[in-house]
Amino acid sequence: MAELIFEFIRAIELLLVYPVAEILSNESVFVATNLLIAIVFLYYKKRKQNRRVNWKTLKGAFLSTRIWWSQSSRIDYVSLIVNSFCLASAALLIDRYLSGGAINDSLFVSAWLESIVGPSELRVTPQASVAVTTLIAFVVFDFFNYWYHRILHQYPYLWRIHSRHHSATNLTPFTNFRAHPLEAIFRLPVTYFASMLVAGLCSYSLGQDASEMLILGTNLFAFSVLLLGGTLVHSHIFLRFPRWLSYLIVSPAMHQVHHSCKPAHRNKNYGSNLAIWDWMFGTLYLPDSAEPVLFGLSQHNRTQQSTHAFFFGNNMIKQEER
Repeated sequence: MAELIFEFIRAIELLLVYPVAEILSNESVFVATNLLIAIVFLYYKKRKQNRRVNWKTLKGAFLSTRIWWSQSSRIDYVSLIVNSFCLASAALLIDRYLSGGAINDSLFVSAWLESIVGPSELRVTPQASVAVTTLIAFVVFDFFNYWYHRILHQYPYLWRIHSRHHSATNLTPFTNFRAHPLEAIFRLPVTYFASMLVAGLCSYSLGQDASEMLILGTNLFAFSVLLLGGTLVHSHIFLRFPRWLSYLIVSPAMHQVHHSCKPAHRNKNYGSNLAIWDWMFGTLYLPDSAEPVLFGLSQHNRTQQSTHAFFFGNNMIKQEER
């Protein structure tokens, strides 16, 4: 009996405690740097309005219980725990039954390219190989994420699942984890295919030892974007980048427009890190400095659903009804 209890506790640690702790520890790095950016942004914004910035101002902007302990935010916290458990369980199954699958498939891609194009004659230094692989991985994954995100909005059944993320009426960094478990699981084959493609392409062109540079398990370029304001995309800090940069990098204000239920903001700004995909495929929207946004699924019904309804209820609000 004691051994069974020990195994149960060990399973909880492995599938729940460790994944949540790892996510929070990694996110804390980005939250800390983004908080500094947000404070500087707020300071200059208030100074421009000839208003003082004091503790009361900062508390209202960053520590309001109206935001952090709202029903919407409480669903975010539960989603973090549930999805961490589901993804950790899926990772164990993949490791057990599909271990090496992406690597083996990438070798197939590499061999297929070699049979079509011939052996690669590209010769680069190991440092250049890592740099190129890191850049290719960043661009390819971001491209796949753009289209995966866009498809979630355009097909009714997928929107029914993804709309739970958009049901948030308050945005905090925890909203990033607000998703139905099915959406997180649907992302796995997309990630698998992108990994296979990147590994195969880089293995063929740069050699078998091609690998990307990671910081805290995150691609170097993605890490840089997150430091630039990545966690503020889910926040009430309406931070815009210079217009020229907004055609390249998704700013917090651009993603907040994506979460807005106003008709003018519908089906805009699907990009995760790079805005070039929205620009190329006609979904880019660059907001004005004082443009109002309204988070949630509907302009008319502002009632936040219960946690049970979030996971099990019929959450279907059509795009045209928002």
